[in-house]
Amino acid sequence: MVNVWGTIKDAFFVVGSLAGILAWLRPAIESKHQEDMKRAAAILAKFDENGVVELPYFTYNPRQIPGWCLQPFDGVRASIEENRQEVRFIGPLREKLRSELELMVHAYDAYREYVQVPEWEPVKDADSGGYNWRFNKTAFREPQGKVSDEYVRHLDAATHAAELVKLRFQRFQALTELHFFETFAPGIFAARKFRAANLQLPNENQTA
Repeated sequence: MVNVWGTIKDAFFVVGSLAGILAWLRPAIESKHQEDMKRAAAILAKFDENGVVELPYFTYNPRQIPGWCLQPFDGVRASIEENRQEVRFIGPLREKLRSELELMVHAYDAYREYVQVPEWEPVKDADSGGYNWRFNKTAFREPQGKVSDEYVRHLDAATHAAELVKLRFQRFQALTELHFFETFAPGIFAARKFRAANLQLPNENQTA
């Protein structure tokens, strides 16, 4: 019995020590987390959220993609390639934030494999002065003059790619909604957040 109580006392001592260390470190860790949240918010502010959410619709229905929807992705890619301060996260969520951001850009690059000449043509927007990408169905015209059904498969694939871009964007968004204490176990709480917001990937749905 003496040994049991000794073990319990030791356990409480360890727990108390860890809690004390955490309380001592908390201001520094929380400060870094808040800095990361500011950087993440600055990145998200570059985007028009409605434009990202509507990207699959723009791709499949009017088949004209506003250039302003795409430009922020190009900017974030450049920041990652140059390792600018705005993408150098420093807090407890740093690896998760950087990973989701890089995966978002990767999904965007895969999407742009479809949205390019000749299948899509840049056209000047009379209102904004910028350029939109308009679907060019004639790019699928066969030598005999008939338009191949391949254009339908192209649109389906491009729309699917746009859905993944939207999902990756929303997952990065969701990470900024985690409470400070949840950032100490991001693998658990991020997965829970993604499930709650219906932002899981297909393989995550299978294992949930």
